[in-house]
Amino acid sequence: MMRREENHRFPSLRAEVETFFSKALGLGRTSEPPVAEWLLSLDLIEESGSYVIEIDVPGVRLEDLVISVAGRKLMLRGRREIVRELAGSRIRLRERWSGEFSRSVELPGPVDAGRMTATLREGILRIELPRGEMRP
Repeated sequence: MMRREENHRFPSLRAEVETFFSKALGLGRTSEPPVAEWLLSLDLIEESGSYVIEIDVPGVRLEDLVISVAGRKLMLRGRREIVRELAGSRIRLRERWSGEFSRSVELPGPVDAGRMTATLREGILRIELPRGEMRP
C-alpha cells in the first residue's frame, strides 16, 4: 500500500495530467492566449521562369494580407479573425487560432518583385514571382 506522502512525489506531473484532461474535456478557460503562433505551411516550387509559393491560409481574405519582397526574401503578414457571438451559449473548447501572423522565406534566386502576382482560392494563397536578373 502506498503511503500518503508518496502520492505527492510528482506534483508537476500530476498538474500536467490534470491540465491535459481539463482542456480535453473543455473544462479549462477558453480565453487563454494560444501557446504557439500559427505556423503557416508552405510549398516553394521552382517553375520555368518563376518561383511559386503556395501557402495554407484558411479563413483569411486577400485584403487582410501584406506581401512584400526585399532582395531574395519574401515576407507575408496578415490577420485572421474568428469572431462568433453565441447568444445564450458558452464555448467549451477553442482550438482555432485567430490574430496576427507572419512568415518569411528565402528565395533560391533573384526575382522581379514588380511582376509578382497573388491569388487566393479555397484557403490557398498562390504567389508567383518571375525570376529576375542576376546582379554582380
